Amino acid sequence: MKKTISVIVLFAVLVISVSAYSGRVYEAAEGYKAPLFKVEKSDTLVSLADLRGRYVLVNFWASTDAQSRLRANDYDALGDYYPGERFCHLSVNFDRSERLFREIVRRDNLSAKSQFHVSDGEAARLSGAYHLSEGLNSFLIDPEGKIIEVNPDVRYLKSILSDV
Repeated sequence: MKKTISVIVLFAVLVISVSAYSGRVYEAAEGYKAPLFKVEKSDTLVSLADLRGRYVLVNFWASTDAQSRLRANDYDALGDYYPGERFCHLSVNFDRSERLFREIVRRDNLSAKSQFHVSDGEAARLSGAYHLSEGLNSFLIDPEGKIIEVNPDVRYLKSILSDV
């Protein structure tokens, strides 16, 4: 009887430990692994998992969120300064209309290769995974997949990427 209770208690502790740990593996906060996702447009599919080994700047934005739109403009030029194997910029747009998204990209003269629009369903999933309910943020992810900065300014990004 004592042995059975001990086994049950040990199993319960193990289950609780594993479930508590798994919640911390992927978390949209500095020091945690970034939640994985995929974005696509026409013939291009980009997976965050496939970008391991690079610094990745993920910028979530919408035309109705002025601060995130300004960041999208600021970050867009970084891809031209730091192209190649060690850095990737993904700009993910949450506008309800893809037509509006394309018009904003054109008007703001953003690089089409780094800009991705997601559907309402995918936007909701990403919003939950990255805790974007209080505002659209940007995340700098290191080559191991950990978030090292939330809403980094361009000066900080240049200092990190100059060592790359």
